[in-house]
Amino acid sequence: MTVIFMRVTGVMIQYYVACKRELWFFSKQINMNYDNEDILIGRMIHEKSYSRNNKSINFGDIAVDFINNKNLTVFEVKKSSKLEEPVRWQLYYYLWYIKKFTGKDVNGVILYPTERKREEVKLTRDIEREIERILDDIKKIIEEKNPPPPVFKPYCRRCSYYEFCTV
Repeated sequence: MTVIFMRVTGVMIQYYVACKRELWFFSKQINMNYDNEDILIGRMIHEKSYSRNNKSINFGDIAVDFINNKNLTVFEVKKSSKLEEPVRWQLYYYLWYIKKFTGKDVNGVILYPTERKREEVKLTRDIEREIERILDDIKKIIEEKNPPPPVFKPYCRRCSYYEFCTV
């Protein structure tokens, strides 16, 4: 059996939870969303919000939006809470990853500046086990020859792959 090294990013975790088909496309570098209006607006919000904080801090295979070192809190900034669950798992992954490599428990906060909303997240042992299961499943999905079948969800119409999936 050949061992395949796979770098898993937070975006891949988000795509896994939101849409396994999108994850497969992303893993094959079939990227259709760079000019997507929602992506561009999200980038602008990220750049303009919380400007006093260091942005996009790289730590191994992950890049977190910013960290408050004083109270060991990782922040993730998002345009809207429409993909709340996938974003939550993305942040759980960051907390798991940091804990795995530093041995330290860190806190997490998701910020939705346009909604003036914030959500605190904590890593539990059950969530850690689920992250490990998700990582195994991601490896299986991206090794598949064909993408998973489409599963239509309420937010699909806003996805840049929408027409690609419905053809």
